[in-house]
Amino acid sequence: CSPKNMRSLKMTLTFILLCLIASCSLVKTFYNNAPEATHWWLDDYFNFTQAQSAILKPALYELHDWHRKTQLPAYVNLMQQIQNDLSQEAISAETVCSTIKTMQDYLQSIQVEAIPIILEIAPTLNEKQLVYFEKKLHKRAQKWQSEWLQETPEAQIAARLEKIVDYSERLYGNLNTSQKAMLKQKLLTSDFKPEVSFKDVLRRNEDMLHTFKTLASDKLHASQQQQLLRQAIKRLYSSPNKYHQRYAEDAKKRSCEILAELHATTDNQQKQHAIAWLEKLMTQFKALSYASLGE
Repeated sequence: CSPKNMRSLKMTLTFILLCLIASCSLVKTFYNNAPEATHWWLDDYFNFTQAQSAILKPALYELHDWHRKTQLPAYVNLMQQIQNDLSQEAISAETVCSTIKTMQDYLQSIQVEAIPIILEIAPTLNEKQLVYFEKKLHKRAQKWQSEWLQETPEAQIAARLEKIVDYSERLYGNLNTSQKAMLKQKLLTSDFKPEVSFKDVLRRNEDMLHTFKTLASDKLHASQQQQLLRQAIKRLYSSPNKYHQRYAEDAKKRSCEILAELHATTDNQQKQHAIAWLEKLMTQFKALSYASLGE
């Protein structure tokens, strides 16, 4: 769930995915303060001037208003669908992948909605801010490397297993010994290549740095700027490198298969834990939407 360069602008939706792997007790507080939090997050990447912040802050409030009005009801529907899926004895890998694809579509819709904000701020970035941005991206890549590129295959398996067990137990409650053993076996037989993923992290960083530098050069017409940014957002999800693209698609498919197989091993208590947990999340979304407030 760690953000990547341009994805900072999706923060008003990212909290939902964070909730799928973490406690939802702070959803309301986080969501209602999302514009300020997003500004703080972005400022950590660009070190905005007062003039830039004066433009950005009200724009983020408008984005937040759009999100509350149009997106939260859709999230409630999605949570209801996931509840229905998890109540079944078994779910298919295709169903899991379809749900993930829907979440990605919601994330991308935030980015597309934020394009006018980016196009207003990016051309005002100076050289010092772009250098600052580049250093932050480099630091982020190093963090990714430390978390996912362990020195030995055994250490990589251990780190991945710890993460997937933690995520799964947030949803289902405690996993039993056989479930953890199954997950470990699946990871042992998976064709995980963190070095490939890391190359794509570096590719995305370079891509977005180039995009912001081009926008800051002020040499493009408005239509060219928009096209440039839309293409950059598209490349966040699909690498121009065909090998990396195939690897990412295969890795996603394997992940969906593992999650589907884990669900097939869950007992009624674990399923009920997941359903109740999602119910709490839906209650939060309903309370936060304008529809429930009569606005």
